[in-house]
Amino acid sequence: MHTLTSKRVVKFSRDFGFEGTEAEQFERYVAANYLFQYLRDDVESIERSVLGGGNDEGIDIGAVVVNGSIVFEPEEIDELIAEQGTNSAKVIFIQAKTSESYDSKLIAKFLHGVESVTKYAVKPGSFTLPPPLVDLANLIDRIAENGDKFKDSSIPCELYYVTTSSNDGKGAKGELQVTQSLERIREFGVYSKELELRAHGHEELAAKQKERHGPQNIQFNFEKRQTIPATDRVNEAYIGLISAAELIKLLKDESGDIRPGIFDDNVRLDLGSQNAVNSRIMGTLQSTEREHFPFLNNGLTVIAADLRGFGDRFFISGYQIVNGGQTSHQLVRWSETSEATNQPNLMSDLWIPVKIVSSSDPGVRTSVAVATNLQTAIGASDIQASSQVAKNVEEYFKQSGANGLRYERQSRGAALDFARTRVVTTPELNRAVAATLFGESSRAIGSMKELEAEGSFVWGEYPVEMYYYAAWIIYRIDRYFARTPDSATLKAAKYHIAMVVSALVNHKFFEMFEASTPERTAKKLSSPKGLKFRVTDKALAEQIETEIATAIGLAAEVFKTPLAEGRSLRKDDVRTRRSQEILLEKAKAVIF
Repeated sequence: MHTLTSKRVVKFSRDFGFEGTEAEQFERYVAANYLFQYLRDDVESIERSVLGGGNDEGIDIGAVVVNGSIVFEPEEIDELIAEQGTNSAKVIFIQAKTSESYDSKLIAKFLHGVESVTKYAVKPGSFTLPPPLVDLANLIDRIAENGDKFKDSSIPCELYYVTTSSNDGKGAKGELQVTQSLERIREFGVYSKELELRAHGHEELAAKQKERHGPQNIQFNFEKRQTIPATDRVNEAYIGLISAAELIKLLKDESGDIRPGIFDDNVRLDLGSQNAVNSRIMGTLQSTEREHFPFLNNGLTVIAADLRGFGDRFFISGYQIVNGGQTSHQLVRWSETSEATNQPNLMSDLWIPVKIVSSSDPGVRTSVAVATNLQTAIGASDIQASSQVAKNVEEYFKQSGANGLRYERQSRGAALDFARTRVVTTPELNRAVAATLFGESSRAIGSMKELEAEGSFVWGEYPVEMYYYAAWIIYRIDRYFARTPDSATLKAAKYHIAMVVSALVNHKFFEMFEASTPERTAKKLSSPKGLKFRVTDKALAEQIETEIATAIGLAAEVFKTPLAEGRSLRKDDVRTRRSQEILLEKAKAVIF
């Protein structure tokens, strides 16, 4: 592996707590960087996007993106497109190799895997594929079924063969077996005509990593501007007008896609072209009143980590568009219409109000982002995290040492001082507690918002070690899935499995889970007797590991019918209370 890339992979794996071989760590590193705008460093999503194992048909990483969100189940697609008239979709396939060279045979194998997934999507069940690939094919099939609801008649698809090479792989891409494989995929007519294979080496991979911190060194012209006096915490600031032609450089990358991450600090997502406000913006852009746009529109506020100017030419890095997201998306849409593309002068003659603030101070960046969006909503889980109980839990987690867990009571954004696999958020802790201490695993799977409601049974005057116990079981189950890729088909049943593990470790829970309501269980947990929670005790920690394997086996038996379809479990397969009860009965039979 390329030396610098190797060091970056090692640091990434250490920061996130990923284990495994060098090749497995590299796959997660590539997934985290190439899919960053969709995964946002979420550990579980990174691991779900990595297909892993020796039976992956050459596809190491797969992702289906709908309306800017990565999806893992067909039902998620249904939910995302239900409320919008126009939708977008994208499929991404990646092969990641640590080699410093390109291998045309491996590239051809990768493309054959893509061909197999596509063929299965066209004719589901017509042949056998590994479950992770069946899952991908089913997602593509669901998009195709709803083709009338998507703006593209065929599905945009990105193919990446990522190595640590120092060249562009042009020779390997030109090999006959590679070009023929690519042509066979095109013949299905599923993907956009622009389908091509992108061969990336260590330089492209390094560039992707930099994108995690926002676009870098984007050049644009800013002629009509006025300087705003700087302060101790603001390096530079300007207000003025930027032509649409120059603004598009900030909004779109070289491939024509909206630059990843530039709207992360914006309160509102794209509301779509049918939204009333957006329709009016587009109406102005398409009318003879276009020249009045600067008077009719509030424009954009941009926060940058670095801004350098040389006359009218500027270079901007690590920026966020914290206000003006709807205007930005409508400008992008208008720039792609025949009117704008056939008359380039229209883009140059259209002026957009813009304010740009450059500061390396996170506090300034946050305060400007919040102020320009008035106020960021406070979620129910944020209120839970502000309680004294949550503060006590946070302190207890901190005392678990370097090999323990941490409770992220307050969001720290991108800051990372502990392995992410060992960091638990409030919503995650809610679900862990509901499943392992109250036997409410079906709620943890299907009714997460109920657990965040005011007065939820999850947060009470319980011993703090109980919260750690619940989080530890979930953490160890996640690590089991990571170590044994074949078991990953059961991930949707994770909280059922956690409930069973807890009951197998503490037999008293069988009676409590079956007979008690959450309210009664809460009273018992306030002063628990005969229950083991201190996972710092070696014997208990080892017992948890043993029972995880037992619970995994029981879950595979209970859910054998959907698994027999050759795919992974979905939420709809496991969310019912009856599934929870059956699994608990199976576990009880093992003990009694």
